Amino acid sequence: MDQKETREQFVRDAKSGLILDAARKVFAEKGFHEARLEEIAVQAGFSKAALYNYYSDKESIFLSLANRDFDRLLDVLKNNLTPQAKFIDLLEKNVLTVLSFFGEHVAFMLAADNFRSAEKANVEKLSEYHEKLFSQFKKKYAYIIDILNETIKSAKQTGEILCELDDQIISRYIISIVRGTLFDWRMHGKKGDVDKEAGNIVAFLGKGLNMQPRHAQ
Repeated sequence: MDQKETREQFVRDAKSGLILDAARKVFAEKGFHEARLEEIAVQAGFSKAALYNYYSDKESIFLSLANRDFDRLLDVLKNNLTPQAKFIDLLEKNVLTVLSFFGEHVAFMLAADNFRSAEKANVEKLSEYHEKLFSQFKKKYAYIIDILNETIKSAKQTGEILCELDDQIISRYIISIVRGTLFDWRMHGKKGDVDKEAGNIVAFLGKGLNMQPRHAQ
């Protein structure tokens, strides 16, 4: 890619980002069903015709936004991983990360529920492009689960977890508890106390998983 193409791609990426930022606000205010491309375009400072140069419909915008958010979340979770980190510290840090990340966008999470309902109702109408974006999203979600599975496996090897449940079952329970907290926030339409919630979750899991200090064998 030559200098001109690099510059053009940079400008295109920047404008795409502006559209996604604007879409987040519109989806949060209107919900997925009621949001209109015209409103997203106005919020981003584009004409509707110009917006079509970047995204063909609001489904593509929504899925692109979800993928961008998960990329950012994955970056933080991967940065949290350090070789000498204790499992309980890593667990608390990651729970804080997830609660903080999604807690900032409670209204958008409600729009996500609208989107999932719409996609289930129109599954046969999904375009190949939508399927590709959704597949990317699922792979990123699966990668987050893999990170959790690996940290649990490592904690068992170091004696930090004495629970005999399968690693994937433990992962599923942890994710269910975190998702339950986020669901409660969605129901109330606002974020709770992130630090308090994370502390409660880790304390509860510490008992259930029979967590031990790193030096215990």
